[in-house]
Amino acid sequence: MIRTMPSHNLIFLIFRCILVITFFNFPTTSAQNEDRVYFEYQNCSANRISSTSTYQKNLITLFSSFTSNASAKLFYNTTTLGRNSTVYGMFMCRGDIPLRLCKQCVANATEKLSTDPECNHSIEAMMGYAECKLRYSNVPFFSIVATSPGSFIVNPDHVSSNSTTSFMNFLRNTMNRTAEAAADSEARFSTKEANLSHSQTLYALAQCTQDLSPQNCRTCLAEAIEMLPTCDGKQGARVIFPSCNIWYEMYLFYGPITDNPPKRLVPSSGFSWWHPNGVNLLLNILVYILNLLVSYL
Repeated sequence: MIRTMPSHNLIFLIFRCILVITFFNFPTTSAQNEDRVYFEYQNCSANRISSTSTYQKNLITLFSSFTSNASAKLFYNTTTLGRNSTVYGMFMCRGDIPLRLCKQCVANATEKLSTDPECNHSIEAMMGYAECKLRYSNVPFFSIVATSPGSFIVNPDHVSSNSTTSFMNFLRNTMNRTAEAAADSEARFSTKEANLSHSQTLYALAQCTQDLSPQNCRTCLAEAIEMLPTCDGKQGARVIFPSCNIWYEMYLFYGPITDNPPKRLVPSSGFSWWHPNGVNLLLNILVYILNLLVSYL
């Protein structure tokens, strides 16, 4: 005897199938959330230039080269030449972020440098986000260790450790290993994690601008590490210099290290059925639908 499917059951089945397909094919907003960048500090010279000066025009050219090169690399430095109007500039993105986020961060920073009342038309400036930093000047600074001006950002919470002294020793040892690995790497970037206890993990990051030699990178990071006693047992802190920075937290705040220069990838706006994983998923859904249909026959 052949059973026929009641119309309301058929409608319900179709609705379930549509829900399954929509769930897997609906564009997500995760990429948009990942593209958020977080402003941290700025240091802009009070020495201003005219908006019609050649230096200002060269600065606009520099910013344009920043945004275009951030699509392909995490570090870039260049010189825009001019008679008495040469501009030296550099940007550095964190070594673990994707190019998409690097480009967004650099674009935000150049826009802020161009429009912020404290920085607009400054003859030299430095601006930092959690994801990148930009610097420009009328004075050459490439390959030179700069530890001033510096910024110090502290997580207000204290670690749950019996001894602040033992934690600070543990932190220093971990950060020294991270700094050494960063100085030895071509990207001048490294991350480390170390178990403070069975339930607590310390995550550390160290990075130098890639124009520094390994020894200069070590020098810069060593000076940054000397600032750590200021944090006095805090759960996290950042020391940010023009030429290098260190960062630690008791939670994972960085992603997988990205090769430099990374491969240029085009982010997908949503799930693609034509990717091999998409084809397999679609076939599985179709089999699921057929099984349901057969069960009603």
